[in-house]
Amino acid sequence: MKFEVLLPRLGAAVAGTSLHVTLVVVAALAAGCVSVPSRPPVENPSATWQARQSQLTQVNVWDLRGRLALRADEQGAHASLRWVRDHERHRMSLAGPFGGGSVRLTYDRRGAELRDAEGDIYHGATMQELLLRATGWDLPIEGLNYWVLGLPDPAVPARSTLDEWGRLKQLEQLGWDVEFIEYTQAGEYELPKRVFIRHKQHSVTDSDVEARLVIEAWEVRNYAAKHVAGP
Repeated sequence: MKFEVLLPRLGAAVAGTSLHVTLVVVAALAAGCVSVPSRPPVENPSATWQARQSQLTQVNVWDLRGRLALRADEQGAHASLRWVRDHERHRMSLAGPFGGGSVRLTYDRRGAELRDAEGDIYHGATMQELLLRATGWDLPIEGLNYWVLGLPDPAVPARSTLDEWGRLKQLEQLGWDVEFIEYTQAGEYELPKRVFIRHKQHSVTDSDVEARLVIEAWEVRNYAAKHVAGP
């Protein structure tokens, strides 16, 4: 995976922001995303989910754009997002207005690397570890690699709830509660548009962390993957 990240440092968040940071979302969605029309529920959500899950696990090439709002205790931040994946290589760009400086994060099978705004380079085992070290924000990036597709990480135990159309509605995984608020049509795929994740405080040294992701445009370039069964 290869990532480019521009994130505000946690300590640089604007004082006095409300507990919930508001995302400014453009009124018109960019090309590549179309709202899913209303339709009746499917007869067998479990069977539909099995078909969707089987097909979506093949998707490993994408380009998504959106916005991300973060909150931890009394501090918040938001950023625009672009995430490009090409099989095992990822490139992510997050640009925030709080002046925290650019952070470039890359990851592939060899490990993770982070380059900060001063040009200092750090290495680690995971992207999440390096991102936390550089910015103070603890985001489950490895989990998000699956959650942005509306899938659980298959290597980690999870509890999930389906909606009436055989899509993930709620997910508990990696210590995070994930809520899939809205889906959108991206070509032949029906993919998440709005996702809310929350990590609850488990000790006095731990913090509640919330992230709200709005995906404004999806482009899936996986020609090997076939149509995802949907309602």
